[in-house]
Amino acid sequence: MPVRKAKIVSELTGSTLLLPDLVVEGLAANARIKFALSWLQAADGPTRSRAAADGAGLEAERAIAGLADDSLYAAPEATSRGDVGVEVPRAGAVLARIRDDLGRMGAATDAAAAARLLDESAARDLRRREEVIGRAVKLDDDVIPAGLVSRLTRPPHDGHDTLHGLVMDLHKALNDIASRLSEQEVAGARGFRLSEDDKARLAAFMRGLNRTSPLKFHHPGLSTTAVRDGARLIIQNDIGMTEAHVLVATVQGLRLSVTSSDVHRRRLEFFASRLAELTWTTSTHASPKLADEAFYVGTGVFDAPNVAALDGVLERLGASLVFLIDWNKARKSLSRLVPKSDAIALLGWAADHEVGHRGYLEVGGDTLVGELLATASKVTGEPYTSLRAGVGDEGAVEFLREALRTASEGLRSGRSPMAIRDVLVAELLARAASAADRILDLALDHAALVLDLGNLVRSALIEHEGAHDVAARAKAWEAKADVQVSRIRELAGRGEQRAWRVIASGVDDAADALEEAAFRIQFLPADLPADVRDGLCRLADHAAAAVSNYVRLLCALRTVHRGAAREELRRFVDLVQALHDDEHATDAAEREVFASLMRMNADARLLSIAGAIGEDLEAVGDVLLRAGRLVSDHVMGEWLES
Repeated sequence: MPVRKAKIVSELTGSTLLLPDLVVEGLAANARIKFALSWLQAADGPTRSRAAADGAGLEAERAIAGLADDSLYAAPEATSRGDVGVEVPRAGAVLARIRDDLGRMGAATDAAAAARLLDESAARDLRRREEVIGRAVKLDDDVIPAGLVSRLTRPPHDGHDTLHGLVMDLHKALNDIASRLSEQEVAGARGFRLSEDDKARLAAFMRGLNRTSPLKFHHPGLSTTAVRDGARLIIQNDIGMTEAHVLVATVQGLRLSVTSSDVHRRRLEFFASRLAELTWTTSTHASPKLADEAFYVGTGVFDAPNVAALDGVLERLGASLVFLIDWNKARKSLSRLVPKSDAIALLGWAADHEVGHRGYLEVGGDTLVGELLATASKVTGEPYTSLRAGVGDEGAVEFLREALRTASEGLRSGRSPMAIRDVLVAELLARAASAADRILDLALDHAALVLDLGNLVRSALIEHEGAHDVAARAKAWEAKADVQVSRIRELAGRGEQRAWRVIASGVDDAADALEEAAFRIQFLPADLPADVRDGLCRLADHAAAAVSNYVRLLCALRTVHRGAAREELRRFVDLVQALHDDEHATDAAEREVFASLMRMNADARLLSIAGAIGEDLEAVGDVLLRAGRLVSDHVMGEWLES
């Protein structure tokens, strides 16, 4: 475990959880000290040739101590004996390493005393002896004073302590501690001093962890250690390689307490959201042991009603950890493709479905998506400038879900990244094509609502009954039309379908005009002159005909495309021409209404209301002609700048 992470674990839980690793490190330090003493004895030989010969003979011992690749402990170089001692290159560094290794052995005995595996007075005595002897194991340069090596390596005598004696006693204490810390393997976790109940709780945690851990793929991490510390079981997981990213769970009775440290607050909040049963608090933590570097600490508590509920949350806790590895990296990658809120939601979805995000990163993340867009552009000849431009906002999120799933399942089944890429290219092309279909479906739904509004206005003018109800229905339908326009604009994005943003907004102006007409009809007098009513009805007929022809134009798009048959293209062109005719007809009908009002010398109220209804209905023909032309331009490939 990295030193910084070990310090954080120690701060969060005390040293008990680290005791097994500290004992292992202490035993390794013991081996290094013993070799270092042999090295010093060889270097302190009476002649240069003796030193060289003894150095050569140390190689086997050096390898056993695990120092074969440590250049500090290479065979002693030529020595120079003077009046005050022997000058040996690297001797000062070797003695400094001995002091460090004494500290490692002492850290293990201190932790054992804290865990009540070693008498506290014995641990204090060992530390006192280390401080005294440590002052003797120090050189300001590489000159070894005469007799120093002999004093360090001899056994204690006549009440005089020595380095050799201290190391022997520390080694004996560590062996005794290790014998009482026999490792217990539980579903891949290292356990120490565990009861049968502890093993059951740890097994629940590991069920979740082992189920999802393959989703980390080649990333290191998720090693678990558990230890019984007095009345509590402590479970620690290193998660990934980030040094300040540590998880510690303690179980005491039916209470589960989870402490997680992280340098990323948003990741900590995401983790807490995965375990909503726990009551969470978050704080900023600064440690003087970590050079005043700050990190965040989240603490969650769950009081289980029974053991089954406790094990269920422990399993979910274990299963959640893999989704924290490279979480921030994945969030940034996804945020380059969709809004940040959608990126976090995607990570939540990937965790909910136990798909994960590591597979997505393994195959290239947003870089891969950029390559997919470039390939799709070459295949279709369309400029896919971004994922959202190609498939719309909603389509982008849906595609990324599929990319997360495909990458994860593909890698787990042994597919190569190239094979996964091919699958995703096909998926992107299919979604790009289906995006155009969905836009057309929405445009038809929207046009159908506008047609309903036109027929409603026409009926209201003819019957002039229930005009107030007509206005309310028109308002509700116009609101539905607005929703359809929003969906079209969202899906059209800014890519090759962006013309639909302008088209849909234009057609919605017709919906607005018809809703205004429906509202004003209720204020027409009951004794409306027949020629004015007939004129408004003819105007409404032409407006409804324009909407109907626009609907037929959209239906024709199902078969019209580049390279379409001549008769299909002719039918499409004829419908555009029909919209021209409808626009002229509404213009003419609106003028007839105005002329009738002028001939009868209508009062101001009638003139205002009837004139406004006429203008509303005439506007329908205008906006639908413009929309039809835009549709025609879009089909012919003459893209508009939105």
